[in-house]
Amino acid sequence: MLAEKRNATCLTDQCFEYGTCNPETDRCECPLGRHGLDCSIPIPDPEPQCKEHSHNLVTCTSFTKTLCLNSCNGQGWCAGGFCHCKPGFYGADCSLSTSPDGRPVLLAGQGYMPRQHGVKIYVYELPPVANTWTYIARIDRPLVQVLLQRMLSSGVRTTDGDSADYYFIPLLMRTRTHTVNHLAAVVHYVRKHWPWWDRTGGGHRHLLVAPGDIGRRILTPELLHMTENCTFLTHWGLHRNHSGGNWLASHRPGKDIVVPPLTPPDEPIVYSPLHATLKKNRKSRLGELFFAGRICGDNQKPTDGKCSEKRQDYSAGTRQQVAHHHWNRPNWTITTHTPAYAEALSTHIFCLSPTGTARLSHARLDLSTLQRPGGGYGRRSVQSLLMGCIPVTVTDHVHQPFEPEVDWARFSVPVREDDIAQLHHVLTGLRASPHTLAQMQVRLRCAAQHMYYSSTFGEIMGEDGRFGKSRDLLRPSRVADIAVCPYLR
Repeated sequence: MLAEKRNATCLTDQCFEYGTCNPETDRCECPLGRHGLDCSIPIPDPEPQCKEHSHNLVTCTSFTKTLCLNSCNGQGWCAGGFCHCKPGFYGADCSLSTSPDGRPVLLAGQGYMPRQHGVKIYVYELPPVANTWTYIARIDRPLVQVLLQRMLSSGVRTTDGDSADYYFIPLLMRTRTHTVNHLAAVVHYVRKHWPWWDRTGGGHRHLLVAPGDIGRRILTPELLHMTENCTFLTHWGLHRNHSGGNWLASHRPGKDIVVPPLTPPDEPIVYSPLHATLKKNRKSRLGELFFAGRICGDNQKPTDGKCSEKRQDYSAGTRQQVAHHHWNRPNWTITTHTPAYAEALSTHIFCLSPTGTARLSHARLDLSTLQRPGGGYGRRSVQSLLMGCIPVTVTDHVHQPFEPEVDWARFSVPVREDDIAQLHHVLTGLRASPHTLAQMQVRLRCAAQHMYYSSTFGEIMGEDGRFGKSRDLLRPSRVADIAVCPYLR
């Protein structure tokens, strides 16, 4: 019982004054700038520690509550992203407290109602160095924070680890340095304080988020072995080695889950023609194929559709092939830049969706991964869906979000790299069948609602939140269930 684990070190007045007492681990967790068993010792020069976690001295000591997860749920004060909880409350967002019988309770007195049915997820409370110390405004892919928020608001989170279906390890793994420095220590910490890592056979049913450009491949071989039983939520769905980009497989179908990238509620999404209220101003889709972005490996504009020989492995050569074979094709827009990106997405039938533009160096990667620049996840396929433009995916062996459980071929156009030269024939064939095209566009609208975190960012298509991406993520054992629309089955 938790009551039996309490000790004087954690429950001192000084810990309550300077830090947050976690009775589950008997630790006094400290904000940036303090250390010691009760957080009573100030760090003489906190600036290096602040910079290490992407802060400056102002944000490092800021009491702005929006810098903290869930604004500390009204049970604490925000200190540079760290929730300094009131006595009796603890956790990354002060959502936890202890009942009279010693058991942890979520949102005591705030009417929290855990789900009676469906998946239940236990969240490990990690030391703040693993997550909350990092300046939240600098986290460009805050999937961990979004999941923590949604698990609480949806009732999926449970404090009873014995009845949980999954166990969430909320370590920030956006950068390789932070991941390599902390993942092994976090796994050791979890095993030391809770029994479920070992009870599940070494990390089975444990969830980790790897939102970087190359997913699990950000890990060293040792860390890959340590976490081989875990389920990774990533944006990078490469499930077979790819010789064109010299990329190593990262995604494991049936084990890991490819999730959509977070799409902020700004342009072009707010102008999505899928939104019912914009129907009056909806423009006709007269253009056939659209792509605007980097094409050549040397970042120069193609000359008559041709790139230089530098960095030919960039994007596995897919962007270069499209430009080479289809530059200046009538009714196609292939360019490196357009001033009206949202309008172009809204006025073309098809949108090219190659892999991303990651520029990774061996200085950041373990040399044994042999991962070259020009690989990584792309957000264009999801962005196209949200704008009502049928995605044309052209990179071999890369699963899109929720594939293979969801059949993207029902609402997109997957094209093998060997067939890029014939892409115009493929699209002409689809346009020759208005009925087929209309069916794809109906399925596309349904699919788009599963690819946007609407329950977090607000609706953009007039949806009511039932199909929010955050909700879908909380059913990892039944990914296929997200295809609730009959059109996708």
